[in-house]
Amino acid sequence: MTTYWRRTPYRYEHSQPVVVDDGVYVSFAGRLVRLALSTGEEQWQTDVGHAGASTPAVYDGTAYVTVWNGGEDVLRGLAAVDTASGDITWRGQIQADITTSPTATADGVFVGGGFETATVAAYDHDGTERWQHELSTYASTPAVAEGIAVYGSGADSIVAYDADTGDQLWTADTDGETTAPPTISGGNVYIGTRKHTLYAVDLVEGTEQWTVDLPGEVRQSAAVADGRVFVPAERGLVAVDATGTKQWVADEIGGATEPALVDGTVLLGDGRTVRAVAAIDGTEQWSFETRDRNYTDVVLGGIDAAPTVANGAVLVATNAGDVYALGSE
Repeated sequence: MTTYWRRTPYRYEHSQPVVVDDGVYVSFAGRLVRLALSTGEEQWQTDVGHAGASTPAVYDGTAYVTVWNGGEDVLRGLAAVDTASGDITWRGQIQADITTSPTATADGVFVGGGFETATVAAYDHDGTERWQHELSTYASTPAVAEGIAVYGSGADSIVAYDADTGDQLWTADTDGETTAPPTISGGNVYIGTRKHTLYAVDLVEGTEQWTVDLPGEVRQSAAVADGRVFVPAERGLVAVDATGTKQWVADEIGGATEPALVDGTVLLGDGRTVRAVAAIDGTEQWSFETRDRNYTDVVLGGIDAAPTVANGAVLVATNAGDVYALGSE
C-alpha cells in the first residue's frame, strides 16, 4: 500500500475518520479536527472537552461529538460543531460523561450512555432536547432507521424507542451485556453481547430471529453486506449468513475494531495494523502497519476505531495521533 499522506493533528485515543465532501473529521482525546481529504491539510481544530474519542456524526453542516471526564469546571456531554468554522454552536447534557458516539439522521441527534451515565437522549438539530430515558451505564451508541432508535441497553437487553416521541416500542432480552452499537440492515437489528452471542432481532417487533455463538465477547458493532454479517469478537472475526449460519472464522484476528466494508473486502484495525480480508472467505488481501510515536516518556500507537474508505483511499487514525490516507497507487 502507498501512503498518500499522513498528518499528526494530536495524540491519544481517537475515533473513526468520517468523510463528508472534502472534509475528514476525526476526534482525538476531546479535540475535533477537520482535515482536507485531498491533502490532509488541517483546516481547523476545536477543543470540545477534556477527554473523548467519539466518532463524529456529521449532518447538514454540523458535526456532533461527545466528551467525558471533564470535572466540575469543564463541560462534558454532547457538542454540536459547525463544520465550516469549527465553532461550537450548542451543547447538551453538559454534566454527563458520555463515552459512546452520537448518531445523527433526519430524525434528530441521538446519544447513548457512558461512564457512570445511564441516560440516553434525543435532540432536535437546533439543540432542543426531545426526550430522555434511563437504561444502564455504557448503554450503546444507538442505531436509527425507519423512525426507530435502537440501543444496546448496557445490561442484558436491546431496547427500541420511537425516534420522534421517545415511546418505548419493545425490549428484547439477551444473554449478556449489550454495549456494542447495534447495526440495522434488511429489517433486522444485529448486536453482539459480552456473553459471546450474536443476536438478530426484527426491527419493528423486537422478536428474535436467530442467535450464533461467537469466539469471545463483542465490544464492537457488526457490519452487513451481500447477505453476510461480519462480527469482530474477542478471539476472531466471524462471518455469518442471513440465516445465522457461520460462513468462516478468521481466528488470527482477535479483538479488532468494527469492520468497514467495500467492494467485497472487510477492512479493520488490528493492533497497529490495518488489515483487508476477503468477505467471501476471510483470506488476507493486504495489510499495512502504522507507526508508534514517542511522546515525552510514553510510546503511543495502535488503532482503536474502524478505517473509512473515500475516493479510493483508506483513511485510518491511530493513538499516535496520526491520520493516514492509504491507497494502491
